[in-house]
Amino acid sequence: MGALVLAGGAGRRFGSDKRIAQLGSGKTVLTATLEILNPVFAQTIVVLKPGDEELAESLKAAFDRLVCTFALDASLGMGHSLAHGAAFVGQWYGAAVCLGDMPFIQPASLQRLIDTFLTHEHPSPILVPNYNNRPGHPVIFHHKYFEALSQLKGDQGARRVIDQHRSAVQPLLLADPGIHQDIDRPEDLASTI
Repeated sequence: MGALVLAGGAGRRFGSDKRIAQLGSGKTVLTATLEILNPVFAQTIVVLKPGDEELAESLKAAFDRLVCTFALDASLGMGHSLAHGAAFVGQWYGAAVCLGDMPFIQPASLQRLIDTFLTHEHPSPILVPNYNNRPGHPVIFHHKYFEALSQLKGDQGARRVIDQHRSAVQPLLLADPGIHQDIDRPEDLASTI
């Protein structure tokens, strides 16, 4: 069971590389996100794009148990990064698909997601956090769906897999607006919950 962090995007809407943009705390977006994720999960895999070797080295130096991998076709959309990551973690029991630009999720929410997933009565759940009746991130996928995730393409992300397996989708209500809050525009850097 681990975190699969998608961080290979181009940041087109942001206008520059948002992964290294600084939050009000002085931390970069990706570092702040990983500071929340890495202590909670047994393993953390960060999916980057070719050319991110220097970033990968700095992340591996900063975080124990963190592995970086490069999706060669990451520029074609998030689906390609997710497909690469799903193929990379084939031995995991479950994978929390996390976005590299979501530094406001509460660690307690992540722990509740993990605990619920590991003890869920459904034999192969897709666990989706919800806040105010809206789904958010990260979604935890049972390993049964890794093959389907590894076939994704384009910028759709995991929505297609979720739609194809509706009976397995299990919502988990959380009192955490951070599951919705990502960094899309420079003004989002000043956000707080």
